[in-house]
Formats: sequence, structure tokens, C-alpha cells
Amino acid sequence: MADNAIQQQNNQRLEQLSQVPDFINYLLYVLVCMKDESSLVRTVAGLLLKNKVRQDFKQIPRTVLEYVVSKSIDGIGDPITMVRHTLGTVVATVVALGKVSSWPDVLPRLLQLLDSGDYTVVEGSWDILHKICEECDQELEEPLADGTRPLSVMIPKFLTFFGAESPVLREYAISTTTLFVTLRSESMQPMMDTFVVELFKRANDENAEVLKSVCKAVVALVDSRPDKLMPELENVVNYMIHTTQHSDPDIAMEACEFWLSFCEQKELVESLKPFLNRVVPTLMRGMVYSEEDLLMLDNDDNDAVVPDSDQDIRPRHHRARTHDQHQGDAGSDGESDGDDDSDDDSDDDLDDYYAEWSLRKCSAASLDVMSTAFGDQILDFVLPVLREELASDDWRVKEAGVLALGAIADGCMSGMGPHMPSLLPYLVQWFKHEKALVRSIACWSASRYGKWAIYGAEPNTVKVYFEPLLAGLLEAMMDTSKRVQEAACSAFATIEEDAGPYMAPYIQPVLETLARAFGLYQRKNLIILYDAVGTLAEAVGPELNQPQYVQLLMPTILERWENLQTYDQHMFPLFECLSAIALALGSGFKPYAQPIYERSVQIVGETLQMCQQASQDPSIDAPNKDLVIVALDLISSIVQALGEESQGLIAQHNCVALQLVGMCMVDAETDVRQSAFALLGDLAMHCFALIQPQLGEIMQQLVPQIDYNYQHLNVCNNAAWSAGELALKGGDEVIKPYVTPLLERLVPLLNNENTPLTLAENAAITIGRLGLVSPSVVAPNLEAFAQRWCVVLSSVKDNDEKSSAFQGMMTMISANPHGISKAFLLFCQAAVNWQTPDARLMEMFVQTFAGLKQMAGDEWEASIGMLDPQSRQLVKERFNA
Repeated sequence: MADNAIQQQNNQRLEQLSQVPDFINYLLYVLVCMKDESSLVRTVAGLLLKNKVRQDFKQIPRTVLEYVVSKSIDGIGDPITMVRHTLGTVVATVVALGKVSSWPDVLPRLLQLLDSGDYTVVEGSWDILHKICEECDQELEEPLADGTRPLSVMIPKFLTFFGAESPVLREYAISTTTLFVTLRSESMQPMMDTFVVELFKRANDENAEVLKSVCKAVVALVDSRPDKLMPELENVVNYMIHTTQHSDPDIAMEACEFWLSFCEQKELVESLKPFLNRVVPTLMRGMVYSEEDLLMLDNDDNDAVVPDSDQDIRPRHHRARTHDQHQGDAGSDGESDGDDDSDDDSDDDLDDYYAEWSLRKCSAASLDVMSTAFGDQILDFVLPVLREELASDDWRVKEAGVLALGAIADGCMSGMGPHMPSLLPYLVQWFKHEKALVRSIACWSASRYGKWAIYGAEPNTVKVYFEPLLAGLLEAMMDTSKRVQEAACSAFATIEEDAGPYMAPYIQPVLETLARAFGLYQRKNLIILYDAVGTLAEAVGPELNQPQYVQLLMPTILERWENLQTYDQHMFPLFECLSAIALALGSGFKPYAQPIYERSVQIVGETLQMCQQASQDPSIDAPNKDLVIVALDLISSIVQALGEESQGLIAQHNCVALQLVGMCMVDAETDVRQSAFALLGDLAMHCFALIQPQLGEIMQQLVPQIDYNYQHLNVCNNAAWSAGELALKGGDEVIKPYVTPLLERLVPLLNNENTPLTLAENAAITIGRLGLVSPSVVAPNLEAFAQRWCVVLSSVKDNDEKSSAFQGMMTMISANPHGISKAFLLFCQAAVNWQTPDARLMEMFVQTFAGLKQMAGDEWEASIGMLDPQSRQLVKERFNA
């Protein structure tokens, strides 16, 4: 019988057993009492018990849970470690689900058991305490019924174990206490000095696990209480330099994290300056592949024809589109809802295509951050080691030098400029090195200097440096090693993004290489190839819309579009690739639009339907809604590309796409709503006649999404932007019923100084557009938002959206000139910040200033006299005022 069939039978049997009234007690008995059974059977029983408790916690009688906890702690001295730790998991699960305060006897009992003379009891108790601390860290800060905080009792007890005879107990004590250093626990602070003293008593511990925990604790102090380290900084630095060179690479890696964390603390980093002459060479030595690293890597240099397994392909998550005034069109990529912690593409985890986090990667990342912090100052210490490494006959040392060269690129670009005329050609030569690891890192490192090759100060830099770099990468993309293909293709994408329109003369050879790569690459690298095609389209834009280029590109892309199954992992990058191509080709995309549009609509509809079915039937797996997001974004790109010509597509099948957009605007997932409102804005611009009949229903869904608290930031952002597009197209008569409810949400958003800038900008632009089309409703409220409006839009780059908003502002000023009085100087500053106002806008500026000057009469000179001299002169010269 197949393994899957056996597993299914076992699951069914377990499901039947789980319905037995005393199932929990049976499992507990097997776990605690059946000591003659194998440890595996007992452990499985414990894990089933934990899962049953987690699944049915609220339905399990309190008496049963008390019995489970009591018997589990009674058994904590079991001689089998795996069983002890399973008992710990059961107890920690019950306490975490029921809250610490509901189990007031558990912590005192465990702390008492730490004093047992039986090692297994002490170790088992530590295991439970560590798990409870991980699960319930916040609750442990809260006072119990008697007013004491659990941590106030626990931490002093933990500290006494830093010097325990058993290294296992020392490691438990240090790692558990460090949790509360990391979390900046209030209860931890009075004991911080004792923690530091006891910690450094273990600085030379003979046990590897304890040493790793010591290093982690020092890093936690850097992040949360650096003041405790600064008085002894020289000793700390000396210790961390020494430990970063430890013979155990795992200990060395934990120590190396110190430099990464230290250099990310802006207020600390300067204090590291006296030690750079020793730290930098230490980091560079740490970047050499160890024998263990090489054993972990698949070193097949000729594996291009070997198919990838699904495990080789990491999950991919699409980021929904948001409208950002600093990026331009609604089609720009935005961040997911919440904090903006986007990854900089240039910091692509330094060598991301290699093994897991290691001393090598940590050393490179630390050098990268250090170069950013100190800039060219570190070159005095980098360059001597770099010259030595690049000249080495040992390929591993040479490879580490190439990695270091790439790591310092961002921070030391200026200082490296004079060295690049000789170094960059060497990097390009190493694209053909006999070792695939050298070829791949050379591609990555060279890409970090792409901007220098394009914009550098050397004469004829594009011809002399950029073209050989580009040619070298295109050749490396066809390497026989999948690792080199990946590195070269990623490096090429970085280069074309940096080059932008400079890529235009090279479109033909690039497309020829990309077409060949589609025939060579296995599944994993095809994903990067789709990204490279999309990045090319974004870089060259309309230049791509030439018949010879389209003929090279589209047949390959369409073949994959037609042959890929809907839920294939490649659909996500292919959707994104097609979106970029559509925007670049513009009207040239029309011959391909209909089948792509129809399949996108079909995918949205089918996925929403399957999600609905899954919500009603737990046996059905819900599909990945990322498919809905990428499909909506592709439809948006098609609408933007075709403009008003897209109305014919949208009108098909009774405007089913509009119905689906309506469903997506109220979807439970924020990213789906985000993309839906981005698409709504595009539809408003190009297909307003089709959405006008549904405007009432659309506005009912849209207005509530403009949230005062911007809980879902980019949904709110896109909803605010799309409201402005609807207003512009709808005009006064159509939009007037919705202006007041929109203002009630947009004005507080704008006036809140904590509102993220992009959202504030879109709110201001939509208010301006509402004022343009419905001044009778908006202008009376001008004073309520004029000051913040002028501040927010003053620094936004000139574009059509900003122009329409300013036209709206001046229409409102015309209707209510007193409304701008308090914001007059801010309005003047915002006006003179315009660099290239169009003719209509310029005419309105002149008229508006003339009206304000006439109204001010003799006070005009005094009013503009409050401006700085340059702005005052610009107002007079530009606007005849």
C-alpha cells in the first residue's frame, strides 16, 4: 500500500479515536506512565495530546486540564529527553492558551523543582520554563493577584544558574534570560547589571552551546541596552574579534552578528572607529568558504540540463500595487499594508543564492553595513586585504575578495571609483573562471558597480565599461551551471534597472539572449528570467514597442502563457512580467490583449468562487488569493496600455470584470482590496462610461475604506486616489452626492501629521480634485485644510495629478479667497516650487495671484514681504504679482 494511503488510514483512525470521551487521558497515560513503550510511541502520544488540547481547549473541562498539567509535571523527571521535552510542550501549551494568571501554581512549582537534586527534573523544569517564557513573555510582566510580577521572581532565579555545573542548564539560563533583554522587559531592567556581570563570567565557557548563547546575549544588549556595554567597549570589542575567529564556525557566526547589529545602531557606530583596523580584516577572513560550507553546496558546475524539483523553488509572494506620487503611476509596486519595511533590492541578502545564513554571509553583511556607516574611511583597511585576496592562487580566497568588493560597493562607491577602471574588467574576466562559485559571485559583485559603469566620471564610460559588462553578463546567463545562470540573470536585472533608458540601444542582443535562455533554463531560474524581462520592459518603456523587438519577445511569452496551468508557481512571475510588457508596449499590446485579459478575468472569477466554496466546506483547500492580486494588476496594466480602447474588452460578457472588481473591493484580504481599488482608478480614467451606472454601489464600498486610522494603509491609499479619478471623470453633477462623505474622511487624514506621506499626498490631491469639480461644496471648507494641503503637496514632483489638484485649489480660492488667508505664505511657497507648470495651470496661477493682490490692496507688499527674498522674487516674476 502506498505511503499516502497508509497515512490517510492512520489519520482516519486517529480521528475516530479522538472522539472517545477519555481520549486525552489515554494519551496522557501513554506519555507519562507507559515507560516500557518506545520513546517514539510515547512522544507521538504527547504530540497528539498537545494538538488535541490546542484544538479543543475551550471545550475541555478545567478538571481535565488540571490533571493533564499536574501529571505532566509529575513526569518531568523522565529519563528520556525526548519524552521530557514533549511533556514540557504539553504544559506550556495549556498555560499559554489558558493564560499564566489562570495557572498560578505552575510557575512556583517549576521554580521549586529547579532546586531538585535530580538532574532530569531540573532539566525538564527548565524546558517548560523556557517554553512558557517564549509563549507568554508579555503576560509574565503583568502583576498577579498578589501584586507580584512573575518575572520579578523568575529572573533572579534564572541568574543563579549562569554558573550551573551542567552546560545544558547554563545554556537554558542564559538563553531564557536573554529573551527578556531582547524584549526590553521592564522587570529585567533592575537586574541588568547582574545579568552583564554573570554573562561575562561565562565568556570563556568550554561548552559550544553556552558560548553561542553568550554571543547572542551580547548582541541582544547591543540592540536593547548598549549603555551596559559602552563602559567596557574595548574589552567587549576585543572579545568579539577573538570569538568571531573561533574555530567552531557556529560560534564564530553568532559572534559576527555583533558587528552587524553594532553598525546598525547609528548612535553607537562611530565608537567602533578606533577598532576598524582589526575588525575589517577579521570580517574579510570570515568571508572565505569553509570546508563545511562547500560540503553543504551542490558544486555541480554542469547541471543546466538537470530539472529542478519543486523543493528547489522558494514560495513567491506578489506585492499588491499602490499609488505613490513619488513613483508615478498607480502601477508602481507598493508595500503590503502596515509598516514600510521594504527590502532594498541592492541588499539582496548578499549572495542569496547560496546556503543558509553562515559566518561567510554574516561577515559580508557586516562589511556591507560597516561600509555604509563609515564610507570611504574603511578603504584604508579593506584595500590591502582585498589586493592580497584578489591576487591569491587559492580560488576560495579570491572568491572571498570578490564578495568583499561587492559588499563595499554601496558605501564606498566614491572611493572605489579610481580603482574600478582596473577592477571591473577583472570581474568581467572572472565571469569565465573555472569555478562556478567564482563566476557567480563575480556576476553579483560586478552588478553592484553597474551605476559606475554607466554614470562614472571616466571618459566614454558606457562604451569602455558598461558594454563589456553587459556583454559579459549576457554570455554568463547561458552558463552550464544553474548557479551561475541565476547569479548572471539577477545581476543583469540589477544592471538594466540601473541603466534605465540607457538599455535602449541593446534591446536586440538582450532579447536574443533572453529568448535562448527560455529554452535553456530549468524551472527555478525561469522565475528570475521572467523578472529580467519585466525589468527590461520597465527600463526601456515605449522603446520596446518596435516590430522586430515584439516579434522576438511575444511568441515565447505567449507560448508559456498558453501552456502554463493556472496554479503553476510560474504564473505569478509571468503575470508580473506581462504587466510590465503591457505598460511598455502601450497600444502595441492590443493584438495580444484579448486572450490575456479573458484568462485573467476567468482566473479572478474562478478563484473567488473556490474561496467561497472553501469557506463553506472545510474539506476544500482554499486557493492562493495571490492569483487574484496578480490578475487584477495585469488587467490594470492592460487598461493603462490600451487607454479608452480597453472599453471594448471591459464591456464583454455584461461587464463581468466590473462585477468581480466590486467583489474584490470588499474582500477579506487587504492585498486583494488594494489591487481592486488600483484597478478601479484605472477604470475611472479610461472606462468611466462603463462604471458610471454602478457608481452609487461603488462609492458605498469605497468611502468606508478611506479609514481615519489607515489600519490598512495601502487599501486606504488606493481608495483615496481612485476617488479623485472618479471625481475628475464624473464631474460636479455626478460626484456631488459623495463629496461631503469623502471630505469627512479625507480632511482628517490630511490634517493628521502622523499620516504616512504617500497617503497624505493622495488625500491632498483628491481633495484638490474634488474642489476642482465641486467647488461649491469644498470651497467653504478651505480654511480647514489649506495649510496642511500646501505643506504636503509643496514637495511632490510635478505631474498631471498634482496639476489637477492645484487647479482645484485655485478654483476654491476663487470661490472663497478668505479661506486661504492663514495658509497664504505656504500657498506661495508651494506655487513657486513648481518647475514646469503647464499653460493652463500657469494661467490660473497668474489669475489667482492677481485676485489675491487686488483683495489685499495696500497690504499686498507687506504680505509677500514675509516670504524669503528668493520666493518673493519668484512670485513677482513668474506670476506678475
